[in-house]
Amino acid sequence: MKNILLPTDFSKCSTNAILYVLNLFKGTSCTFHLLSVYKSSSYTSGDLMQASTDASLYDILISENKLKLDKLIAKMEKNCAGEDFYYNAITDYNVFTDSINKFIETENIDLIAMGTDGVSDAQERIFGSHTLRVIRKVDSPLLIIPENATFHSLRQLLLSLDQTVEFEKEALQPLLKLIGNHSFSLHILKITKTDADPEAETEEEMNLKQHFEIYNPSYHKVSDVPVNEAINTFVQSMEIDMNILPVKKEEFLERLFGSNLSKIIYSTTIPLFILHSKEEGDEKDEE
Repeated sequence: MKNILLPTDFSKCSTNAILYVLNLFKGTSCTFHLLSVYKSSSYTSGDLMQASTDASLYDILISENKLKLDKLIAKMEKNCAGEDFYYNAITDYNVFTDSINKFIETENIDLIAMGTDGVSDAQERIFGSHTLRVIRKVDSPLLIIPENATFHSLRQLLLSLDQTVEFEKEALQPLLKLIGNHSFSLHILKITKTDADPEAETEEEMNLKQHFEIYNPSYHKVSDVPVNEAINTFVQSMEIDMNILPVKKEEFLERLFGSNLSKIIYSTTIPLFILHSKEEGDEKDEE
């Protein structure tokens, strides 16, 4: 039984992500945990005025979201009749990423899936986004679905490797287990600089091909090309269905002045599967 966490704000973007995930896991046994987080900054004096002596402010704030979740689940059940799917509605009043981390532990979550609406890089630098905050503060695998992405069976997967990230091959196993109901080809794209050690590159290529030989992987290397441009060009030319992207923790200045990660997320037209690189001493960034 797979446990999938689906944060939602009931927008078109998040609803499309939920639809994509339902199709992705058809034919498997899954529990979908739909999470609606009410932000403390969202309540108004009107909410306080509506509270009666018999109802707490907390009850007032989350009751509407609970009704929305119930309606959404009813639609999911109707559209996926016959599937071995189970649904769990969760409402919370918390910091968004704190809420996600809490339910990852209590519900044994295997995967988080959420949509992104392609906010501009300038907006991200000033305001941040839920998607990037989850990447920075939550260590679980994350599937990001662009707002206009439509589902079709996974045929071509891309593993994008930046030389700044030390990729642990074992980290890919949770993804391969999750989507084992799909038959796909694996492409590996290594993005390097011209001063990279050729012997080390050759050894890595051999190791990767051997490790993933069951998928008959193809290996491609490009040098001195911006990461997001290299990925987007490869995705279009090879008709890739999903991009697997190992990431490392970003430093504050990288976030302030823009980063490859935000550019990749905001320019993608296909789902991104985010895997965290494991490095000693990694700590969650401060809000």
